[in-house]
Amino acid sequence: MTNARASDLPSDSMSLRWLRLAGIAGVIGAVFWTLGDALIIGAKAQAGDYPLVLHAYAGRLETGMAAMMLPSSEARLAAGALVADVGIVFYLAGSWHLFRGLLPAGRLWAWPIFALLVCGNAWSPLGHAGFYYVGMAYKTLLVTPPAAHPALLDLAAHFHNVLLIAWLLPIVTLGLALLGLGIIIALGRTAWPRWFALIANPVSLVGIGTAIAFVSPEPVKTWLDGAAFNLGWFVVYALSTAVLWNGLAQPRSTVPELAA
Repeated sequence: MTNARASDLPSDSMSLRWLRLAGIAGVIGAVFWTLGDALIIGAKAQAGDYPLVLHAYAGRLETGMAAMMLPSSEARLAAGALVADVGIVFYLAGSWHLFRGLLPAGRLWAWPIFALLVCGNAWSPLGHAGFYYVGMAYKTLLVTPPAAHPALLDLAAHFHNVLLIAWLLPIVTLGLALLGLGIIIALGRTAWPRWFALIANPVSLVGIGTAIAFVSPEPVKTWLDGAAFNLGWFVVYALSTAVLWNGLAQPRSTVPELAA
């Protein structure tokens, strides 16, 4: 079994430029998606402001989700759904940056993780945009006659069920990719130093994003409360781009080699 061939690694100025640009693309993707989170689920309604939805129908809908969207206008919710859809191309480009950093560990380490990153990112827009439809169903309850409410509540429940599937699919896939990424970095055969595994893993990524939102002043804290995952990705891509700015270093230690 062999490691990645020398031809797999960026060794000239053009390859290095693409490595940098792909890392920057990942950072831009994280900015787009953080903005999307802030717009679509970055509000916080008080129960007393929306008694019909958050009290009268509390047993028939997701009150926590509703509270994050009820104060927002339709235009804001739509913008939140669409900006992430536009920004996903940058996350996909960023996946290539991480793939290149993984290549020193061998193709059979790098390709499965890359595939998980690509699939997870490709599946993400539907899960993200699904919040818009649930939110609009909840908001429509406020402006329709009571006779229409049972049908709207049923519609919102159907939207929510589809949202859960569409949202969990990329979350699980990207979580597995991050888990694999962190393990291989910690073993020491990637282009990153081992300490980067403390950042590039699913637990740290969410923890870092949560901490950033927690220490932010209001109203930024409320805007970012639902953006932990993408704030974490911002840190991962920013640090990776900085670490690999001058190219791929030699692996730090050995792990079981895999065939190219």
